[in-house]
Amino acid sequence: MLQSILIKSLVAATAIAACLSMTGCESPGGKVSVLQGSAPIAPGSTYAWAPVKNPGSGDPRVDNDIVRERIRIAVDTNLAAKGYRQVSDPRQAQLVVAYHIGLQNRTDYSATSMGAPGGGVACGPRGCIGGYGWGMYGAPMDVDVRSINYTEGALMLDLVDAASGKLAWRATSQKRVDAKDTAQDAINAVVADMTKTLPVVASPAG
Repeated sequence: MLQSILIKSLVAATAIAACLSMTGCESPGGKVSVLQGSAPIAPGSTYAWAPVKNPGSGDPRVDNDIVRERIRIAVDTNLAAKGYRQVSDPRQAQLVVAYHIGLQNRTDYSATSMGAPGGGVACGPRGCIGGYGWGMYGAPMDVDVRSINYTEGALMLDLVDAASGKLAWRATSQKRVDAKDTAQDAINAVVADMTKTLPVVASPAG
């Protein structure tokens, strides 16, 4: 019985550790934060894209026509699904939409501990027996430290109140990314995660 419990606990701990180390276990938007302005956003508001005035980030991985178009499609699709209506002229819109995107190269470090040979733990019907009895500091172990290089991406989506020119709502997504995250489906999922707290037009009764 005890051995069965130990095995189940080990399997659960292994699954949790794997989830924490893999980006696939996180939500599509990674770490999403939302900033709400003082004026509430009316469900079903009209919106238009802000005219592009400033140059992009200059990073060719995201600052190109393909990625820009995919982000716009993702935003339009998700806003339309919530009942927001797009207009072509910002002067006729209640909200003006803009986004900002950036990438940053980062490095993490992973440490793996390996116990000394012969100092394991044996488990049986009466419980577990330690190895050599190394005392309060435990068995000696070798530590393998490896550096992990990765790219962190950040996408910021702004909704500006057209009448006042003030920021009404902002969502930011931060997550580890790679080439597959520029696919249309992946960007759609990120934007859906970012916009899930926006007010939705109520469905007609019946």
